[in-house]
Amino acid sequence: MATNTQRAMLDALRAEDWSAVLRAIEDADLWLRQADPGESQVDSVVQSLVLLAEHRKWEVRRAIANLASRTNHASFEPVLARCVRDDNALVREAARRAALRRRDWQNASAFGKQHQERINATLDDIQTRFGVRGREAVKRASEQIADTFARELYHEMIKLLAPVATSAERLAARLTDPSIERKALADDATVIGRRVVHLKAVLDGMRAYTAVPRLAFAAEDVTEVVSEALSIVRETGAGSLLPTTVLGEGGSAEVCRSRVVQALTNVLRNAIESYDGIADPRVVRVSVDSRNGSVSIMVEDFGCGMSEEVAVDAGVLFTTSKPNGTGFGLPLATKIIETEHGGRLSITSRKGDGTVVRIVLPTHRSGEPR
Repeated sequence: MATNTQRAMLDALRAEDWSAVLRAIEDADLWLRQADPGESQVDSVVQSLVLLAEHRKWEVRRAIANLASRTNHASFEPVLARCVRDDNALVREAARRAALRRRDWQNASAFGKQHQERINATLDDIQTRFGVRGREAVKRASEQIADTFARELYHEMIKLLAPVATSAERLAARLTDPSIERKALADDATVIGRRVVHLKAVLDGMRAYTAVPRLAFAAEDVTEVVSEALSIVRETGAGSLLPTTVLGEGGSAEVCRSRVVQALTNVLRNAIESYDGIADPRVVRVSVDSRNGSVSIMVEDFGCGMSEEVAVDAGVLFTTSKPNGTGFGLPLATKIIETEHGGRLSITSRKGDGTVVRIVLPTHRSGEPR
């Protein structure tokens, strides 16, 4: 049975005053997002909204198209099909954006099912090898890792969003003060923009870290792989701190080239950034050596260095000592080298003297990545 609030909302959606209808659409949008699954009045509210897709005012029709981008209710599919042919360009654009967003939801749902199937296949394989107890132990461990990652990500997001919210509140308050100059307001907006960029960088880092890439392994000249990573870093404008050639005799290793390049790029960028504030920086030394069935890559900088404690934490997710760091660079490099390639990545550093990152890759793969 509809409550008085719901009945008032339904009546407002049928109002003659189109501005009142717009306000009612906002109320209905919020109500739908907060409604419990199986709420009896959902269909009634949705049907009232669907009818508004033919409203005489384009503002109302656009509001309905925008609302469709925030709900996956099937009744809005024909609404969007109608709105993308609307006479008003703004309505058509809103409908196109909504359709794209709903398609992304569907793709994400399909990806989620594929991901679950992949996990189940892995657990089935573990059960075949180690029995039911092995399967359950791995499942518990993976769930604990996922819980830890989710908690850490939540705290990191809160830490990043808090200053954005504070800056936005400050800007809103200053907008009502006629004595504040426009430049000061623009500066506030710039600060918010920089923090949003940092937040996006963290999210991009998370996506890169959690991605499950298709690994294509081939025998590669490691010296050429290192040179490719150096070229990418040079494009950032930091090339003056890099050697023009890679030292050592090099060697060949069976690797996924693009992933190793990504790992090396992260390591090299960290090396470059260690020189921030140093007046007379020395070049970063990179050497490649092959022996005893493995190829080693050593990246040595003479920058700020790290204490022993900081060096230990450098490979931990979300840990960073840089003002605009994301905490994903070295963890991703470690994941690529150790988990995907069965190699090793180690860090030796001394505060004030510099850092050495040593990567060891097996020349031949002995089986599936660990």
